Parts: sequence; C-alpha cells; structure tokens
Amino acid sequence: LRILTILSWNVNGFNRKRSEVLHNLSLLKADVVFLQETHVGPDRTYSTGSIKIQDLEGDYMAAFTVFKGSSRGVAVLFKKYLGCGGFSVNCDEKGRFIIILCQIWGHDFVFINMYNSNDEKIKLTDFTQISTHIPHSAYLVVGGDFNTVMDADLDKTSNLRNRSHTKSFDALQCFLENFSLLDVWRCLYPEVKSFTYFDRKGQSRLDYFFLQSHNLTSVTASKAKTTIPTAMIFNIV
Repeated sequence: LRILTILSWNVNGFNRKRSEVLHNLSLLKADVVFLQETHVGPDRTYSTGSIKIQDLEGDYMAAFTVFKGSSRGVAVLFKKYLGCGGFSVNCDEKGRFIIILCQIWGHDFVFINMYNSNDEKIKLTDFTQISTHIPHSAYLVVGGDFNTVMDADLDKTSNLRNRSHTKSFDALQCFLENFSLLDVWRCLYPEVKSFTYFDRKGQSRLDYFFLQSHNLTSVTASKAKTTIPTAMIFNIV
C-alpha cells in the first residue's frame, strides 16, 4: 500500500514566496501539489500561453503555465521519486488551468488544476471534449481555487447573495455531473464547516478536490483550512 499526498494552494505569487512555499511543502510531505496564482510571466525562453517545465528545490519537478507576472497562473509539482511516466501537459493560454496525464506507480492519472479567476471565468463546458481521452481505469483528480461556494449554508459565513457565485456554481455543478465528480472533503465531512478563504465580508470554502465516485474509497483523509493548503491523502494499491 502506497500513500500519495496531494495539496492545493493559492500562493498569490510563487517566485517572491518560493523558499517559504517549498519549505512548507517539505514539512507537509506533499507528493503532488496544485498551485494557483503563481504569477509566472513570459521571459526570453517562455512566451505567454506556453508551459514552463523546471526542476525546483525539494526534489520537485514542476509544470507552470506562463501568463503574467502579476496575475493568474497555475502549476503542478511532482516529487521526482514518483517516477512519473507518459507525461503529457496541456494548458489554457490565459493561465487559468493545466491538464496533466501521467502514470504513477503503475496507475494512470489525469490531474486538472484550475484557478477560476473572477475577472474571466473558465468556460467549463469546453472540458467535455477531454472526457474521451480519460482512461476508465485512471484516477481523475480535479482541484484548485474555484472562487465559488458549493453550499451557501455550509461553505460561507456571509449572508450576502452573490449573483456571480450562483452563475459560477451552476457551471461548476454541470461540469461535475458531466464527469461524475464529487466534492471529496464534503463527502468525508457532510455537516462540518471549514473554510479556505477569508476577507472582511466573512469566510468561504472556495478550494476543492473532486474525484469520481468509484475512486473515493482510496481517500483516507482530507483537510480544508485557511491556515494550511487544501489537502487530500490517497491510498494507492
């Protein structure tokens, strides 16, 4: 039995917090990491809309979307000892999502990391076309910062009714149904309130991991708090 620890974290600027982020990831013993708002912009080698692959401290290999040095951007980090095979990467040229197909420990994985920015929402219906490329035996892991709540009563403290949240939720719900995905944390803790974001209006749970129902039995723990990255722990047989 092997354990895979997956984290999701909106870092709000990776390069300026690089040592702090990597230090925390080492303490949390993270194997696979979804980062949002990495703010990785173009340079002489990488143009806007491209994918930057690089080695990082802490024995990580990372795939970053290249967008702007001041906004958006996502990345997925993998510990090198996972020995990821069959590595294939696609991304949104606007830095809002990245899709990675690979094999870990003999299992197929599809990782989709999203940052659904408030200024330009992801058109989630566009993902329908990738469903035909996902092997039935694969673990489909969808996570990130979705900037919307799933349950108005349990996932936020503010009583404000936000129409943009309602629209975002409807699109997200349709996406989840199309891929038969479930909110991992809510499945484990049906009535618990825990939040991943706070501001002067209150607290909200905006960061999620979603899995297909037949893979939920592989999850042994999940966490969702503002003080730590959103976490999910897999058992892989």
